Amino acid sequence: MSAAPLAAVVVPVYNAGPYLSACLRSLAAQTLPDWRCYLVDDGSDDGSGALCDQAAREDARFTVLHQAQCGVSAARAAGVRAAKADGAAWIAFCDADDICHPDLLRVLTGAAQAAAMPVACCLYDSFTGEAPHDTPARPAAARVLAAPRHLEALLHDHAVDFSLCNKLYRADVLEPADFDNGFSFNEDLLTNWIVFSRLPGCAFVDFTGYHYRQHPGSASHRPLAPESLDDQRRAAIYIREHAAPDMQRSADAFYYEKLVYLASMILRREDADNYRVQLNELGVGIRAGLNDPRLGRNPRLGLSIKVAAWATVHCTRLWAAVCRRVLRDRQ
Repeated sequence: MSAAPLAAVVVPVYNAGPYLSACLRSLAAQTLPDWRCYLVDDGSDDGSGALCDQAAREDARFTVLHQAQCGVSAARAAGVRAAKADGAAWIAFCDADDICHPDLLRVLTGAAQAAAMPVACCLYDSFTGEAPHDTPARPAAARVLAAPRHLEALLHDHAVDFSLCNKLYRADVLEPADFDNGFSFNEDLLTNWIVFSRLPGCAFVDFTGYHYRQHPGSASHRPLAPESLDDQRRAAIYIREHAAPDMQRSADAFYYEKLVYLASMILRREDADNYRVQLNELGVGIRAGLNDPRLGRNPRLGLSIKVAAWATVHCTRLWAAVCRRVLRDRQ
């Protein structure tokens, strides 16, 4: 193996099917000269593991790790261990059905180094069908989000977002244990909260560097599993319970917003009656928080969430009709 790479990309792979080849092509096209990709085959049984092996045979920058199926978090942890063992200075993440802009690694390493920050973040977009056509990146200078603004942005700014995949991390700020949180949903959010809580801030660059593919098999389009609702609520509770004093108001607002969001996820569904237990639990929390200055009256909470909370409790049927008509994503 050659000298330690400047940047590494960790890709958890599980039955990525027809989307993996496009992902690998986008990584092979990275304009940063010095990078390595760690493909972690998490027990695929659809030929994805063989495709990873082929990529490694054809391009020495790809390394394949095969393991029994353990889940995306364990796969990411395995990739981080391998990248750190090889001396990578920076680590990024990509999902096996998504696409990276060819300048992603170059722009984010440059932004992090210029801002002297241990994490750099960029915008992402969503697509269906053919991947977007990327032009060479000419982003503006990175903006620094000094602590605790980077945590505020993680919770409330959709440009920064919860995802691991629109970010680049200095390798020494990541530990494999950061990914071992036992969550199958919102695992990105919880890992980022744990990591960001240790950091002095992050750099943000106005550049769409990551393309998230939406398709029927993607995580956000699978049937709404009850454990998804539980994990998302538990993640918000964890954040609320572990927030520093200067982040408590923001964490309280995030928790209440999550309750309202999860209720809307149920109400927008045609089979909402199948989730009566979960909706009742969420409704109890929303109703109890309506007049609480830490929750429903929290000044950090947006007006739209306050209205949605009131509507969820006081005119549920009408609000369900609105949700079904307007909120069509992630059903």
